[in-house]
Amino acid sequence: MAQHYLWIFLLCLQTCLEAVESNTDIITVNGTLGEPVTFPLCIQELQQVTSIAWMNSKTSVALVVVPGSGAAPQVTVTHENYYERINVSHQNYNLEISNLRMEDAGIYKADINIKTSKTKSTITRSYSLQVYRRLGKPKITQSLMTSVNSTCNVTLTCSVEKEEKNVIYSWSPLGEEGSVLQIFQTPNNQELTYTCTAWNPVSNNSDSISAQQLCADIAMGLHTHHAGLLSGLAVLSLFILILPSVFLFLLCKRRQDAPHQGDASKHNLFHSAVL
Repeated sequence: MAQHYLWIFLLCLQTCLEAVESNTDIITVNGTLGEPVTFPLCIQELQQVTSIAWMNSKTSVALVVVPGSGAAPQVTVTHENYYERINVSHQNYNLEISNLRMEDAGIYKADINIKTSKTKSTITRSYSLQVYRRLGKPKITQSLMTSVNSTCNVTLTCSVEKEEKNVIYSWSPLGEEGSVLQIFQTPNNQELTYTCTAWNPVSNNSDSISAQQLCADIAMGLHTHHAGLLSGLAVLSLFILILPSVFLFLLCKRRQDAPHQGDASKHNLFHSAVL
């Protein structure tokens, strides 16, 4: 019977919740995947709170009953998705959800019932829970490398392994934002180190790359290219020099062999006539 009245009570609370005026302030709460998150109630008259009904946009979450006289609040979790994950502070009745999941994100509301010696009232708190992954170390990749007049032109791209919403990238020491950075590196600033920092509302992480490393890669590539070009030219020059010499040698040899071939023909003709 008590459970039956409890569900009727929660249904009434939900109906009242849907009738709350649309201009209710919504508090944004940012949580980290797999970690706990706290919904602050910010109530001054704690000694006058009798109960708190928590729900999200789809279902009820928990019912908190305050016995009074400094006793610990009694918490009833009303949905299986939150079993063993709900905790209520004894000091301020803030709600905590542990082991946060991505599907926990959404709109939450708390109906706080307050009783004074003269009146009874309900205060509504609304929250927008956003769940984010803690960012890993970003990766810097380079592309479109060119070198003109001792200037190293490189495009750097910064990315995280699992791209998340609301990720912001910034570069130091240039102070630019965005995941892509174009650099025109000159010999005068070879000592710089470029650092990309990825941010989201719950974490940040960074990675760095030195200007010397970038331009050294380009210089090595150019050196390899030039070395290959010089080797090719050397082989071509050698081929051009040797080919005429071989041709002249073969021509001279052919001319030297021609008289001997004529004498042999005459000798064979005379021998045939005698016979």
